[in-house]
Amino acid sequence: MNKKLPFELHKKHKKWTKDRWRYKYKMKFTNEDFEMYIYPEYIKATNCDLCDNEFESSRDRQLEHNHKTGEIRNIVCQSCNQKKKDLGLRKNNTSGYKGITKKIDIRCKEGFTWLFQVCLNGKNKSIKTCVDKKKLIKFAENWKKENNYYT
Repeated sequence: MNKKLPFELHKKHKKWTKDRWRYKYKMKFTNEDFEMYIYPEYIKATNCDLCDNEFESSRDRQLEHNHKTGEIRNIVCQSCNQKKKDLGLRKNNTSGYKGITKKIDIRCKEGFTWLFQVCLNGKNKSIKTCVDKKKLIKFAENWKKENNYYT
């Protein structure tokens, strides 16, 4: 099935996409690379480079990149993009470990617990809470290895 965008929409979409990727997401590419390789491959992509699942819609298609360097890596589905997140720590994360945040809990004598969350299929899922941050970090590292998270 050959899906084509109308030329007018395609032209506007191309400029909007280029600006969004460059300025909002800080991706690094030359104008020539964008015109000749990156955008055409992105538009033609029908399957995820990592899991090979067919994209459900054009919104499911993501350009996966390194958030620190801006280097473009793959064209992936939302699920695979969430698994490879390298955004760093969230602003509310006081644990210093990605995926673990402090949660107020008046039932504990400390007044809070630590919460380990991951993003599965585009949704945040709470995995475990604990009052001991070090134990929870150790649990989180083991859980990520056992569940092949971030691969």
